[in-house]
Amino acid sequence: MRVNNGLKLAIWMLICPCLGGFGMASILFIAGEPSHGKGKHDYPQGCELLADSLNRIGLGLQADVSLGWPEDWDLTAYDSIVIYSDGLDDHVAIGHTEELSSAVESGSGLAVLHFATEPHAGTELASFLDSYLGGRFDKDLAVNPIWTLQSPILTDHEITNGVKLGPIEDEWYFHLKFADGIRPVLKGLPGLDVLGVDGPRSGNPSVRQALMNGIPQVLGWTYEPSPGQRAFGFTGGHYHYNWSDAGFRKLIVNGILWTTGVAIPPTGFDTDVEVQPKYETIDEAIARGDEDDVKRHIASDPSRIQKGKHPSLTPLHQAILRQREAIAAMLIEAGADLNVADTSLRTPLHLAVERDLPATVTLLLDAGADPHLRDKAGWTPLHHAAAKDQLEVAANLIKGGAGPMTLSERGGTALHEAAASGSAAMVRLLLDNGVDPSVVSKNGDTALSVARGAGNTDAIAILEKTGK
Repeated sequence: MRVNNGLKLAIWMLICPCLGGFGMASILFIAGEPSHGKGKHDYPQGCELLADSLNRIGLGLQADVSLGWPEDWDLTAYDSIVIYSDGLDDHVAIGHTEELSSAVESGSGLAVLHFATEPHAGTELASFLDSYLGGRFDKDLAVNPIWTLQSPILTDHEITNGVKLGPIEDEWYFHLKFADGIRPVLKGLPGLDVLGVDGPRSGNPSVRQALMNGIPQVLGWTYEPSPGQRAFGFTGGHYHYNWSDAGFRKLIVNGILWTTGVAIPPTGFDTDVEVQPKYETIDEAIARGDEDDVKRHIASDPSRIQKGKHPSLTPLHQAILRQREAIAAMLIEAGADLNVADTSLRTPLHLAVERDLPATVTLLLDAGADPHLRDKAGWTPLHHAAAKDQLEVAANLIKGGAGPMTLSERGGTALHEAAASGSAAMVRLLLDNGVDPSVVSKNGDTALSVARGAGNTDAIAILEKTGK
């Protein structure tokens, strides 16, 4: 919806005469056609998401989205114009630099994201970005590899207020062509390994030298070409799922609002959005160890915490089998079923023993997992730990409530299994915790007879001393 900016301000002032220093703002997002396949360069959804975030902040502002160039729209009516599209031949602003220049000259702010920072060199659009954005991608100077920004450097600026960024993968452009007077807000130092063979967009001697010299690269910046003119440039935005990162999103929301003249509070502007997962299934997200994407899957469909694509293994089963302990911990905390069994009647606790994950064993027990359930072999987790001589796991199981005297389906104790192949330490652990060595299994065996049959001399020596 488009409303005259002056009319909107007058209406807002009648409704809320005190704006608390923030001020009314109107913002126009211009989205290019999506490209690069699912979840990448999804400009329409990205613009809709950001516009919705801004509209729900509570400032009374209006953010509109135009899919493609907004023909017959008055750009000067907006306090800021955001361009998020492909670049080069598919740049959404080709042929419209006069309209953009008029808007900026009349006081509209400007924000340009990701590929939209790359016009063809020597064009009117390149000149416009040089003059009003202060930076652009130049194929013979800049590079655009996909890499993980491990240690983001946020500078002291209103835009970075309240922003917290952890490692984040994107197609971060760097070593751009910048005008004097830009002010970096986000920088990072990629390694030389992110560069390809020297060529357009892949590598060149100057960028290699800059990285070897340890010069942090500008990834986001502001520019004020004249008093009252504000611009914000940002090179990330390749992956749509990155908008689910609160810090990433806050930086852009702060940046866009800054270009309108809105004051950014010390904590920045918080927004809450739902973003589609990066990977098609929660199973794949777990396999890749992507905890954030597992969270996105659960947020988009809470039933996924209990059932993935695999017919018998729950997401928690899969996280433990793949030894993704951080994901397993997150699923446990989020309320995953702790006692559901697979086709072999293995619970998550059985699998944590199988994979020798003592910390996960403790997490499961503390969360209420039942340590007395038997799998298809008729064994409890403690029987398996004893058989595998997993001393720490066995100790954690007992500490967490596993009854040492719980029998297997064949009537044996965990000591029977330790007697066959366990160490002296395992045998002593079970005895010290009350396992009765005189128990006779359905096969007619005591722990001592099992030890003798297996030739386990350490176990024999200890068990013979018990006299049972």
